[in-house]
Amino acid sequence: MPVQLPHQAGFEGLKTSLLLGLMLSRTTIAQATDWPNYRGPTHDGVSAERINKNWTGAVTNPVWLVQLTNGLTSFSVSGGRAFTQVARNTNGGNREVCLALSATNGTVLWSTIVDATASYPNGGVGTTDDGPRSTPVVAAGSVYVLTSYLKLLRLNATNGAIIWSNNLVATYGGTVIPWQNSASPVIENGLIFLNANAGSQRLIALRTSDGSLAWRSQNEAMTHSTPVLATIHGVRQLIFAAQSGLVSLDPLTGSLLWKFPISYNGISLAASPVVCGDIVLVTSDYGYGATATRIVSSNSFFTANSLWNDFGLGSHWSTPVSFQGAFFGQFEPDNETAELRCIDATTGEQRWAQSGFGRGSTILIGTNLLVVTEACELVLVEANTNAFVELARFQAIPNYASFNNKCWNALAISDGQVFVRSTAYAARYDLSVPDLRLDLPQLAPASKLDLTIRTMTGTPLDSNRLTGMEVRATTNAALSPGVWPKLTNALVYSNGVVRVTDVDAGLIRRFFIVSEPK
Repeated sequence: MPVQLPHQAGFEGLKTSLLLGLMLSRTTIAQATDWPNYRGPTHDGVSAERINKNWTGAVTNPVWLVQLTNGLTSFSVSGGRAFTQVARNTNGGNREVCLALSATNGTVLWSTIVDATASYPNGGVGTTDDGPRSTPVVAAGSVYVLTSYLKLLRLNATNGAIIWSNNLVATYGGTVIPWQNSASPVIENGLIFLNANAGSQRLIALRTSDGSLAWRSQNEAMTHSTPVLATIHGVRQLIFAAQSGLVSLDPLTGSLLWKFPISYNGISLAASPVVCGDIVLVTSDYGYGATATRIVSSNSFFTANSLWNDFGLGSHWSTPVSFQGAFFGQFEPDNETAELRCIDATTGEQRWAQSGFGRGSTILIGTNLLVVTEACELVLVEANTNAFVELARFQAIPNYASFNNKCWNALAISDGQVFVRSTAYAARYDLSVPDLRLDLPQLAPASKLDLTIRTMTGTPLDSNRLTGMEVRATTNAALSPGVWPKLTNALVYSNGVVRVTDVDAGLIRRFFIVSEPK
């Protein structure tokens, strides 16, 4: 029998004999999901939300589209606000600025200068659109920002006021590498994890409360890669891609768990490590490609063993996602013509490849990939390990231009709202699926009931949602809804609602629920 699915609605308490008795209602509504970090709530580009897969009509129109120039950073989204970083001329000079946009209409709610230095001398991005690469992190009502020149700040999420700041160069002697810092801060259990690139213990954890030092560990030179948190063999791990290779630490203490050497290309490594079970993948470009290592646990000790490498499987910064034993992502080496590929996690074998995606961003939503191409198209693709199957596509950001308007920025999704950034614009698209509700049943002739299913928002229900929709009933509400018997009555779509007629009302007490797949 199917398990209980999210996005369910039901009512309970119908008592019938010769007369209709007391009726009570119950509705289960999916909770809004924040996107508080770079690459999402679980640091891996994976979302547990559902999205509308029928990309026709109004769904392809942005809820809002605003100019938002000079930055390669993404969005973090929480509490009705979308946070990002830009470089802009303000207060008599070019500064790095953290912005809070209204998630509702895209207006700027507040802006805070986070670094008086906003200079990007190494080039390689474009003529006018270079800027910060790091994405803010939201935690417990605060926004944490790491600038290109290694200044870390905690801001009030409501008004942008600076709560504390910590200059990692001045405090610890940190060194800014060419193309500046691109890593985003990573937060868990009141600790902020980053590479300060300072001294003989460069990997550090600072306290969110006041920015003070919690621990330092390992002499590992900085790259442009954001570290990740993952659980491998039941142990929580903080994994950095440093210049020497992969380094895993205990996030609470900074103690070393394991290392694995990888040759550094001497220029940039910007994609985050990707974990698939006990396999960790890291990718870079300039002919250095991808390397996968398998982590083995024995008697509470970890070892990292070489699994495979592929010098032709490169990526500047587009971090893949893992699903069903495979890696999906935008791999080079041909830059703007980079392909979307599916790679077997264990063998490195290429399952399929599709050209024309470029250096964009890929996230996993349920069993589908949501991809933004370098040319700013939003594409929905099955996370299918056997073949490339495209489901939908539309132009998310207008006026693509390779040197001043491209989507190198990572995607974000919160409560079905997809936030897209290019180096010239930002947009929000409503791909949400409204929750369902069951109206109180109506008594019909011959001891029958009529049920009506509609959306919680009152918007017309998409007829495509009937596929897989089920109405179940039971006399024992203590049972899991997944084992309630399914009604065999037809579901009839009419005027934006679904009706179920001739439902038996002859039982003493009956409970109903409607569910649908993700």
